[in-house]
Amino acid sequence: MSKLNSICVFGGGSAGWITTLALRTYLPEIPVTILISKKHKNIGVGESTQPDLLDLLSTANIDIADFVKSTDATIKHGIHYKNWNTVGTDYWHPFTDLTNTGMYTLAHHYHKMHIRDPENYPLSEYYKKVHPSYDMCVKNNLSSTSLRHGLHIDADKMAAYLRNFLSNSIRIVECEDYDIKSDGVEIQSIVADNIAVNCDLYVDCTGFSKVLATSINNLDDDGYHGNVDSALFGRLEYGHIRTNQKPYTLAEAWENGWSWTIPLQTRMGSGCVYNSKFCTEDEARKWFLDYWEGALKEENIKKISFSSTSLKNPWKSNVVTIGLSSGWVEPLEATGISWFIIASEVLGILLKNRYFDEDLASRYNGEMRSFIEDVQDFIDVHYMLSERRDTEFWKYQTSCKRHPRLMARLETYKKFMPNKNNRRSSVAWAFNDVSWLDILTGYNFKFDDEFVPEELIKQRDTEIFRDRSVNIKKSI
Repeated sequence: MSKLNSICVFGGGSAGWITTLALRTYLPEIPVTILISKKHKNIGVGESTQPDLLDLLSTANIDIADFVKSTDATIKHGIHYKNWNTVGTDYWHPFTDLTNTGMYTLAHHYHKMHIRDPENYPLSEYYKKVHPSYDMCVKNNLSSTSLRHGLHIDADKMAAYLRNFLSNSIRIVECEDYDIKSDGVEIQSIVADNIAVNCDLYVDCTGFSKVLATSINNLDDDGYHGNVDSALFGRLEYGHIRTNQKPYTLAEAWENGWSWTIPLQTRMGSGCVYNSKFCTEDEARKWFLDYWEGALKEENIKKISFSSTSLKNPWKSNVVTIGLSSGWVEPLEATGISWFIIASEVLGILLKNRYFDEDLASRYNGEMRSFIEDVQDFIDVHYMLSERRDTEFWKYQTSCKRHPRLMARLETYKKFMPNKNNRRSSVAWAFNDVSWLDILTGYNFKFDDEFVPEELIKQRDTEIFRDRSVNIKKSI
């Protein structure tokens, strides 16, 4: 057992500052140092987040209106998917509180009634009937803070904002160079431009570099093979016919991958994601430029290649990895920042007794593995259930072998639908039962007709035809 009297977070990107914020919030009595090296460059363009970012900001007593203004943020009600199941189709994955209404929500009810009466409950009406945000956002380009929402944010501006907010309560050390003092088992200290940083626990937020994890030889990963491995991305200015603000992230599939569009207040961020085994960078670049019809300048395009593996044990010895240093899957579904948040909050809660040992690390690792495996399965479903067979990329994605865990889950969900019982976990998973229903609906997934009490069916049937309009405003 080791006493916890100080923590060092290494990395000044989104993961580093979110982790520092969470630790300062959950462990206000523990001195925290954030070490920022100019050797490591941040990736940030525009970031699509989930509601848990707003939850953390509120817990940390941050003024949300000030944060929105300072980070160029806009409201995000969900993700609008185009061309994923077949070319010309779309579906909607909104943020919603429906899961809090019990095991048999309106989403479950609509599928139950579709099985019984498909003519009056067609799947084409699912999103409109179940989620008020569909008509509001997708059809009318409006938003409402009365509905569950997240934010689109500028990652660099968020880092700057959190730095300013935390500057009086943490130690900030910036350096050109650094030297890690390690015996290969644990870290004793980090010397940053001749300044010694000596702490009990170190958090590696250095991204794909994995600087601290490498120093203690913690590189054993899960071997997960992602669906894509490269992305081109760039910034676009408003004023072109193709650039418009929307209260959601757009995820549009193309022949060899998919593209994202993230609207901020003063600009947009967009990316083209692909698998290099089926598409060259030049082919992806041409598609990306053609897609934006002149709104995107070629000189503004950057590229990143990535692995989708994650560390088996993100916490080893006195080093915890959070962010890209721990792993990720891909940009789809905004799971990157969400994982930073859940990881740092779980860490802060586990450390409240001001000690750490192998048992605590094992508990943390178990919860993180549960979280990332759920993300992997959720992302895989977007590709494997597609009916697209128009390119080698989509033929592969819809025929390749998937993890037995996912196949077992789909069998369970077919029989009982995703619900609070079969989606139960000790740590909050990235996606609840209604999220799974929303995605599976987009691919016309077939559910069995399991028993539900008739009085509950009648109750939900009354609710689904009730006026569920909300106060709306123009998207900002």
